[in-house]
Amino acid sequence: MTLKQNFSISSRKLLLTAVLLALIPFAERAYAFVNEAISLALEAATPYVEQGFEVREDNWSGEVEPGKPLLVRHQLFRGNEYWFWAGTSWPGATVKVDIFDSDGNSVGLESFSKNAYAGVRALPEKTATYFIRVLTQHDPEKAKADEVNEPVDGVGEFTGMVDWGLVYGYR
Repeated sequence: MTLKQNFSISSRKLLLTAVLLALIPFAERAYAFVNEAISLALEAATPYVEQGFEVREDNWSGEVEPGKPLLVRHQLFRGNEYWFWAGTSWPGATVKVDIFDSDGNSVGLESFSKNAYAGVRALPEKTATYFIRVLTQHDPEKAKADEVNEPVDGVGEFTGMVDWGLVYGYR
C-alpha cells in the first residue's frame, strides 16, 4: 500500500467519524414517539387557536389511577387569558380539568368535557401560582363498546392506569 492510498483511507475514516459525530444531536429525534394524550389535548385546543390563543410548548403528561386527582402547579400572570386542555387516549376513559388558586377556590370561568378531552378557561385577577387539576375516569363497559379491533391477550389490557396529557395557551 502506498502512502497516498494510506492517507486516502485515513481521510475517509476521519470524514466518516466527523459526519457521525455531527449527527449525534439529531439521534434523539429519530426515536421520538407520539404522545396520544398530548395529541388529543392539542386537538381540543384547535378551535381556540383559531380565536387567537397561542399554545405554549410546555406540556405535562403521564399515567394516573382513574379517580385520583392530579395537580399541576403553574404560574399565571394577571392580564392574560388562559385555556388549559387535557386529553386521554385510553379506551373507555374520560378526563376533566379545573383550575384553582392557592386557597383552593376554583377560578375557572368556563369549561367543557367531551370524553377524551376537556378544557378550562381562566382570567387570573393576580399574578400567582395556580393549580390545574386533571381527573380521569375509566368505564370498562364503555371501553368494550369503543374497541375497534379484536383484543390480543396481554396487549392493551387495562392495568389500572390511564394516560393523560395537559397543554395550555394564552392571549
